[in-house]
Amino acid sequence: MKGKYKKFIPLFILLGIGVAFLVGWAVQLLWNSTITVIFESNPISYWQGIMILLLFKILFSSHYNVHKEHHKKIHHPQPEFIRRHFKDEEEEEEDVSLVT
Repeated sequence: MKGKYKKFIPLFILLGIGVAFLVGWAVQLLWNSTITVIFESNPISYWQGIMILLLFKILFSSHYNVHKEHHKKIHHPQPEFIRRHFKDEEEEEEDVSLVT
């Protein structure tokens, strides 16, 4: 199964790079069409759009997983029947892996 998807790795890398360039271009286009009109500022370049994207990524999602896990444990504990259900599924997966 691992060898089946190896031929798609270069395609996914190129697709990821293409999406990054497309999102950077979209940020530049949206910034230049809104912020420059509202605040009468200079338009930004493509690379400045990429840097804005990176900055927002750092600022607004720095420790998301830590907060998410803390939030799940403290504020939304799972009901007992859900914990039992997932525990049963894990035991079945272990049983299946032992058979194969």
